[in-house]
Amino acid sequence: MKSLKFNEGLESFMINDDPARVIYFNPADPEIINRLLKMQKDFQDYKPEEDIELNPDGSPKGEIEKGAAYIAEFSKAMRKAINDVFNADMFDTIFNGQSPLCIVGSRGKEKYLFEEVIDALMGLMGPAIEAYNRKSEKKMNKYLGDIKR
Repeated sequence: MKSLKFNEGLESFMINDDPARVIYFNPADPEIINRLLKMQKDFQDYKPEEDIELNPDGSPKGEIEKGAAYIAEFSKAMRKAINDVFNADMFDTIFNGQSPLCIVGSRGKEKYLFEEVIDALMGLMGPAIEAYNRKSEKKMNKYLGDIKR
């Protein structure tokens, strides 16, 4: 079978230097950036229901059935959001079997694991967004230069 070969701009990224946990995407792809920004917006104001307390590992304290159902619902929504960002099943590779509601970080700087993931992705894509915008503007000017004058 013949193969259609072209540069897709994909880059590989190890998760926390683990060669068994690799994801592939183009950090300058404007569509992935838009999907990531949407996910960030959708989850930026997340707060667990006031009567549900979480252990540091993301499991519910207290009324287990209600808390477990809430955590399962949140994890399902986060799985869908992460996989939608990448248009591929990346949730398990990124979260490595942990709840996105695990609390990570040092004292005073604790975050949910999903917040840490979103922040890391935004930090990675920030420079790529800027580079894409510069290249895109230069390329557009090549074709639209006469129209702008």
